[in-house]
Amino acid sequence: MDRRHLLKNSLALGGVVGLGGCAATPKAPAAAAPAPMPVSSVPMMDRVPVLAPVRAHADRLFDIKVCIRPFRTKGPNLDVEQIGDTMVVHNYGHGGSGWSLSWGSANMAVQKAMSRSPKQVAVIGCGIIGLTSAITAQRAGAQVTIYTRELLPRTRSVRANGSWTPDSRICLAAEAPADSTRSTSAPKA
Repeated sequence: MDRRHLLKNSLALGGVVGLGGCAATPKAPAAAAPAPMPVSSVPMMDRVPVLAPVRAHADRLFDIKVCIRPFRTKGPNLDVEQIGDTMVVHNYGHGGSGWSLSWGSANMAVQKAMSRSPKQVAVIGCGIIGLTSAITAQRAGAQVTIYTRELLPRTRSVRANGSWTPDSRICLAAEAPADSTRSTSAPKA
C-alpha cells in the first residue's frame, strides 16, 4: 500500500489525516496566476498569516543583554607562563570564535599543562573555553577544580551565539602575518 494513500485516507492514525499533504508531489507551475480566492475557501495551510507591524521604538525596550567576548588582535593566547613554582597555561582571547575553537584550544592547552604530569589542574572561568578545558583535563587524568566568578547560566558563553564558520575572525592579519611563528613563551598580553 502507498503510504501517501494510507496517511490521506486512514482515520485509524488518530487525526493525522492532514499530514498527507506534507509529502505531496509539488504541483507544476501554472501558466497564469489564478484569481484570488475568498479567504474562507483557501485551505488553512495555504494561507499567508497576517502579521502585526513591528513597533520598534527605544521607549518600548524593557531589557538589554550584552555579551562581550574578549578578542585579541594577535589571536587566542595559548602561551605558557611560569609564576613562581606554578605553570600557567593561557587559553583566552577567542572573541566570537570560542564555540568553534573550544575543543581544539582545550586540547592544545591541556597538552601543554600535562607535559609536567600534574595530578591537579585549576581552570579559571566556566565559559565554553573553561568547561571544555576542564573536561579535556579530566579525560587526561587530572583532578580539576574550576574557579569562576559567574556560574554557567550567567557566563558570557551562555549568552553568546555559537557559530561554526570557516571565516571566523580569530586574529587580525596585520598582527599575525602568514610568515610569523608564534612563541610558546608568555609575552604580556
